[in-house]
Amino acid sequence: MSFFLILLCLSLISLLSGGCDYSFLKKASRADKVKSSSTINIGAVWPRNSNFKSFGNGVVMASDEINRAGGVIGKKINVVFKDDESNVTRGMIIADQFADDLEVCAVTGFYDSHVALPASNIYNSAGILMITISATDPAYNSFKSPLLFRTIADADAIAVKQAALFKKSGYKKVMICYVNDEYGLSSANASEDELKRRSISVVDRRSYISGSENEFEQIIDCWKLLNFDCVMIYGNSESAMTFIKMLRRNNVTVPVFCGDGADLQETPSAYGEYADGVVFVTFFNPNQRSQKLTAFEAEYIKKFGAPPESHAVSSYDSIMLIAEGIKRARSAAPLDIANSLRSIDNYEGVANNYSFDECGEVKNMKVLLKMYHGGKFIYLDPNNEVDLIKKAALNNEKWK
Repeated sequence: MSFFLILLCLSLISLLSGGCDYSFLKKASRADKVKSSSTINIGAVWPRNSNFKSFGNGVVMASDEINRAGGVIGKKINVVFKDDESNVTRGMIIADQFADDLEVCAVTGFYDSHVALPASNIYNSAGILMITISATDPAYNSFKSPLLFRTIADADAIAVKQAALFKKSGYKKVMICYVNDEYGLSSANASEDELKRRSISVVDRRSYISGSENEFEQIIDCWKLLNFDCVMIYGNSESAMTFIKMLRRNNVTVPVFCGDGADLQETPSAYGEYADGVVFVTFFNPNQRSQKLTAFEAEYIKKFGAPPESHAVSSYDSIMLIAEGIKRARSAAPLDIANSLRSIDNYEGVANNYSFDECGEVKNMKVLLKMYHGGKFIYLDPNNEVDLIKKAALNNEKWK
């Protein structure tokens, strides 16, 4: 009998060390390590070439605020920043590094969908809570992990908002230009599906890779032979504004709409009159005042010398959400935080009031629109959006 027991134990050891899925062991040991750690360790992942300063400011402001108040469950917040360079390989290397550190309980950030999606598999397997504040691809958390969360609307919700405006504005023929990655493709697909559902024609859709003027010139040369009412662009702020500049230089005067990827405060002003009348998707309206926003904005300006942008607000909220989850659970074990976050009902953040469904998707997230006009952003609402867009479009006649 002793011989058979020894043989059984040896077989189990061999099975576990021979490539079997041992993620459940890693998750259990992570919970123990996190519990014994003297600090709450959180990863913050963002590309330095995509408004990293704004993202980082929000994270720092939240962690400083928490630590000044004595931390959470008696521990201080320790944030480890990483630059994923908007690169899939780099993002997965970072995910592996955090996975190997069993004292890391959560990660936040993730600007790019094409980085967030593959990295999310690693974080889930490692038992780390992950919050994306920027990736909109609906495929995020398609496997329904209890550890993955998103604090913004996805591409499907954005498409519904934009298509409803087009229908109300009377647009019937739309062009779509999108960056050739997960963000661009998922956004373009969601948009085309929703437009067709509302009987709005997508005359043509083209993807781009480099975002160079030569690449955009080829797309525009084809489009000039077609009839259309407006243009939709899904890409980062620099490529989107380069494309808009090329449109105007080629006497294309129709209204232009950008996805959330182009939502950076400083970019339109850098392109001056080319950006006039362009409509952007955003998730934060600084004009919708609350006591929390007023206090946050005042402290942010005092600390950093400038008003907060959307990524600063979103990153601040994500750290505060993690801390709230830990506080309510009285534990920093990732699964305990996740269960606590899903039980939150209407938690008041700066950008939004947060509740999450079983898949970690934020409920009732607002999709907002803003237009750059007269050197500033004007936030649109159902009462003024059509008139403001049409008035701004009259100014495009100068490009003819």
